[in-house]
Amino acid sequence: MHSEGLLDDEFYRDFADPYFTPRLSKSIPNAKSIIVVAVPQPILRTTFHWESRKVQVFVPPNYPDAHKVTWRARHELKRAFRPRQYKFVRAVLPVKLLAVKSGLAKYGRNNITYIPKYGSFHRLTAFFSDYESPNDNWRDKEALPLCAKCRACINACPTSAIQKDRFLIRVERCLTYLNEKEAKHVFPKWVDASAHNSIVGCMRCQRACPYDKDVVDWHEDRGEFSEEETAYLLRGRFRGDKAAEMQKKLKRVGLDLSIFPRNLKVLLDRE
Repeated sequence: MHSEGLLDDEFYRDFADPYFTPRLSKSIPNAKSIIVVAVPQPILRTTFHWESRKVQVFVPPNYPDAHKVTWRARHELKRAFRPRQYKFVRAVLPVKLLAVKSGLAKYGRNNITYIPKYGSFHRLTAFFSDYESPNDNWRDKEALPLCAKCRACINACPTSAIQKDRFLIRVERCLTYLNEKEAKHVFPKWVDASAHNSIVGCMRCQRACPYDKDVVDWHEDRGEFSEEETAYLLRGRFRGDKAAEMQKKLKRVGLDLSIFPRNLKVLLDRE
């Protein structure tokens, strides 16, 4: 896609490794299958206290609990295969593509994967296994049926990353890509302040999507940051024990210090 001019140069440099060069884990050289698992997850709502106010911010479903999701998926796989004992070693692979090509999920017009019942409210994980599947369900990539006529996500996208003339989004314009960058990178001037809606990622297209209508309000309240902690994050100088303590607290809500103070500041300024 990059050689055809479909992917932005900067995005390609940021993500070319390891996703475009997958490698088999040395701990399972005799792997015979790749197993992809989708684990349903809600939005997380986190509270920051600032200037005597409580500001609630959102973390999209695919950010928190990476290790918990992998552990849960591995546990369920082991239980499903009992009494046989197979290995399941986490695989760092392009899981969205694998989920769609294997029939587990379908692509939305916003290039996010959707599964039955839970829509885009899930996190994907993958494993190498020494289990050899008797079936091969490999197929062409599929999009959700409504995407051919629906324009909900196109109209909702605040940066015009989703466009009418092509299915692949303009990833270099996607707010998720922009606010996942380290805080030293400033937002482009063409990103309007009103575009920001989550402390990382973006929920505009998912909230507008008809396939998410049954789960769009599914959220879990987790994490609360005092006025002192919020002030610390806004200062942007992180070192020593305090930084380690804050990093541990942020991890529970799928965040890390790399996006502060920039992402928090734009949300508080908007408030």
